[in-house]
Amino acid sequence: MPYHVLIVDDQKDVSRLLRSALETIEQGLKVSEAPSGEEAILEASRSKIDLLIADYRLPGINGVELMKKFRARNPNGKVIMVSGIADPKHLKEVSEAGADAFFPKPVPMSDFLSAVERCLGLARTVLAKDEPSRVPAPRVEERKGLGDLLTNLRRDLSAQAVLLLNGMGQVQAEAGHLPNPDTSASLIAALMTMFSAAQKVASLIDRSESHLHLFDSEDQDGVFMPVGPSHALLLVGKGLSDARSLASRLDLLFTARIEILDALKSIGISVEAEPVPPAQRSAIDEPFTRPEDLPSDFLNIFSQIGKKSDDASSFWDTAVEKGTTFAEPDKLTYEQASRLGLAPDSA
Repeated sequence: MPYHVLIVDDQKDVSRLLRSALETIEQGLKVSEAPSGEEAILEASRSKIDLLIADYRLPGINGVELMKKFRARNPNGKVIMVSGIADPKHLKEVSEAGADAFFPKPVPMSDFLSAVERCLGLARTVLAKDEPSRVPAPRVEERKGLGDLLTNLRRDLSAQAVLLLNGMGQVQAEAGHLPNPDTSASLIAALMTMFSAAQKVASLIDRSESHLHLFDSEDQDGVFMPVGPSHALLLVGKGLSDARSLASRLDLLFTARIEILDALKSIGISVEAEPVPPAQRSAIDEPFTRPEDLPSDFLNIFSQIGKKSDDASSFWDTAVEKGTTFAEPDKLTYEQASRLGLAPDSA
């Protein structure tokens, strides 16, 4: 019977990355995912979990509280903790809670996979550089800033420019410069219109961060991808959309996306979707006017447009001859009152 591994993280990118890594060692593991500690407890009540891999920061109960509940139900279960938090207080809490291993984000994959095989007693297929038997002593990890993350991504992908944009198209950080500064504003505006539409389509299939846009040309290629629901990455460089090496570039991009989200949170920038002011909403956000919602006179006059006419002013003559139906029939114009003999005599 295969070992059952449960990954608990509210960031889909992290869960997906860890799950993909576990599949590469080909140990026949059964891997499940849960976005919260409460759902993980429910999953553990349904089936035996051999290894729990949990983030420290979760919605609801945190990873340490989840580990205690998991161990109470399954004393022999193994636990690996991961965290993007560099606070020594939290690291000490993880260390004292008795996890079998701990890894900071971004997770070093060779060490992580080696720890998984060690915890489950599997045949070793991965050799880690440094393999602690228990959780390492708490230490503060140096967190990279947005500028450093974009600079490293630009270097790793040999890109000319890497820009981080918020939902309004404002540049939050950048490394390098776009090839044509004169058209940068128009380019970003067009990309953000596409971003908004793509987010709506993705949300309908419950995959809000799973769209990617590639643009290729002879001189410069472009990559445009979401970073959470409210930010996006724009990369410009030669050969970025080359299909022969696209898979390796996507791995770098997905890892960078996780790091950027953590960096944004660490400096207090919201990664939730930002409400768009009414004045800046596109036409697709507004409901279409239905014909039955229009005044009858408007429909009658509008129906004349496009008909062949000998006289260019005949359209307006027809509109005047037919007159206007008022929305308040109990009120008369001065002309209508005169015809009925109700208007006062003019001096």
